[in-house]
Amino acid sequence: MTDNSLVVRLCEPADTPLLVPLIQAQVAATGRPAPDPDALAEIVNALLVSQFSDFLLAEKGGRSIGVLQINYRLSTWELGAYAVIEDFYLAPGARGQGVGTRMLDYACARAEGRGAQFIQAAVRPDDRAARRLYEAFSFTASQYDLWHANLPLGCAADLDAPAATDESEARPEP
Repeated sequence: MTDNSLVVRLCEPADTPLLVPLIQAQVAATGRPAPDPDALAEIVNALLVSQFSDFLLAEKGGRSIGVLQINYRLSTWELGAYAVIEDFYLAPGARGQGVGTRMLDYACARAEGRGAQFIQAAVRPDDRAARRLYEAFSFTASQYDLWHANLPLGCAADLDAPAATDESEARPEP
């Protein structure tokens, strides 16, 4: 008889090989190439060893079906710690069964236990299921947009040069 009960647990560095395929699947689901498993394992392991992040793993029937990363940061504005959900992925067959609810509940409790004053998550505008889940936990949309740029920027702007103070300084000479 197979035990099909859901287990959501905090991961240790030895759990890295269980996390890597789930994170690869999450990236691939966005249409991007999955990251190299060895490089990904190195980063996940480093995050777990440093305790810079916690990872939660959902397992059912001996199979890994979900991952959630909680990244911890310090805020100069709030003068305290906060948490950010970085990776939250459920295998397609695990969706709509309460697994995400259990994982997010654990994540919020864990972040609070680590002293976080608030928790945030980035959600794609078209991900209605994620929006409903976060709303059920009283998350609200932020007034800020999340921006992204790959580095190096490749622009020639000299950001250390003095800024022009008026229009005549900003225009090139004829």
